[in-house]
Amino acid sequence: MRRIDLELYADRLSRHAERLCDDAEGARMRIAWVGLERRARELMVAHDAALLEALGVFTGADERAERRLLERRVRQLGALERLQAVVEAEISGASDTISPPSSS
Repeated sequence: MRRIDLELYADRLSRHAERLCDDAEGARMRIAWVGLERRARELMVAHDAALLEALGVFTGADERAERRLLERRVRQLGALERLQAVVEAEISGASDTISPPSSS
């Protein structure tokens, strides 16, 4: 495989890693917001809380689902990082020369 092809693949993996990191960070934020919103609801009258929920201010996120998503993204990111290490090793060993096609 040509070095440029490996580098393009590595770039693709980097974009996947960024997406997974963004998803994980989003889940972390939503978990924090659930706790804040729970405390706020306890301090507010039910009518105000209902209005804020209708506006979409209160997310109503499922904390357990968010924790499962976070755990899954962390595992996926770990696997992706291991693949990135393999690709980086391939890049290190790759030459820029193209092998001639084998003759049969």
